[in-house]
Amino acid sequence: MDNKRRSAPVSLIQIAQEAQVSPATVSRAFNRPALVQASTLERIMAIAERHGFRPNRLGSSLRSGSTRTLGLVLPTLSNPVFADCFEGAEMRARASGYSVMMTVTHYDPEQEADAVQRLIDHQLDGIILTVANPQQSTVLKTLKARDVRYVLAYNESNAHPCSAVDNHAAASDMIGHLAQLGHRRIAFISGPLSMSDRAAARLSGARNQARTLGLSPVRHHLMPSHTQADTAVLQQILGTKRPPTALFCSNDLLATAVIVSLRELGYDVPQDISVAGFDGMRYGAVMSPSLTTIEAAGYEIGKTACHLLLEQIEHQPLRSQQVPHTLITGASAAPLLTMRRQPVTSKRI
Repeated sequence: MDNKRRSAPVSLIQIAQEAQVSPATVSRAFNRPALVQASTLERIMAIAERHGFRPNRLGSSLRSGSTRTLGLVLPTLSNPVFADCFEGAEMRARASGYSVMMTVTHYDPEQEADAVQRLIDHQLDGIILTVANPQQSTVLKTLKARDVRYVLAYNESNAHPCSAVDNHAAASDMIGHLAQLGHRRIAFISGPLSMSDRAAARLSGARNQARTLGLSPVRHHLMPSHTQADTAVLQQILGTKRPPTALFCSNDLLATAVIVSLRELGYDVPQDISVAGFDGMRYGAVMSPSLTTIEAAGYEIGKTACHLLLEQIEHQPLRSQQVPHTLITGASAAPLLTMRRQPVTSKRI
């Protein structure tokens, strides 16, 4: 039997004495590390690690009335850009001593409401969220009524603080690029617009730019969801007398699914038809063909949204911040002159 007594855990005050700083400085090192000088922070953390010290988060929360936790509500994690958003938000939160509690809604407004209510019940310090449509969102009305701090990620809004790209301008850039490649008949592919104001803004930008450039009107074709392609719809689109020569998909995951379905139907991308996406998924660059897309950096959107939320928590004025987008010219969209004049006969028609 081991009769040795276990040593009593070291206290925050003892850490402060050994580091030759005030207890308040040690507290800031764990709760708001960005406010502590780098050399001092390193010394405190080294001493704490040597003693196996961990701060009592529960006790600290009870004393301060703050949980030091932020909520994050995203449509899905099957789309890599939303995983990037989580990473950006979590890294920014961690730098200021906060944790992140995350949930997904599967593009369902009812699940949005349930998810946000659960986070409110946890008395979090604020919430970052992506909603179907800010103008019609009951969730945002609830957050305002409950006086909960929040920032939108990906959604654009003049009425709510947000971190997003200019979807209209970005889609315009993509139509301009496809037009430069010689395409005049371009179709826009998305899931239900009621579930994504981002897709609606991208469609609007695409149509406006097509009118400006004198292209054929951009037709909109619906898929069952924002991440799934329907081969029957694609058959119908490409079976017309004057089919589009390019498909602009509302996001990269959908563009990937469309390319797979086109191959199943016997079409080659881009020799028979060009395909473009939106989001800038990292693995789009290593696809075959590499994906032509608009990069809307999810990491930066998440990081920026978290920064804006922390500003609110520090009682700074509400504000929004736009994240820049970048056109990525991959191989999935080719010059019209290099394509076959007529698509190959579909294997399934």
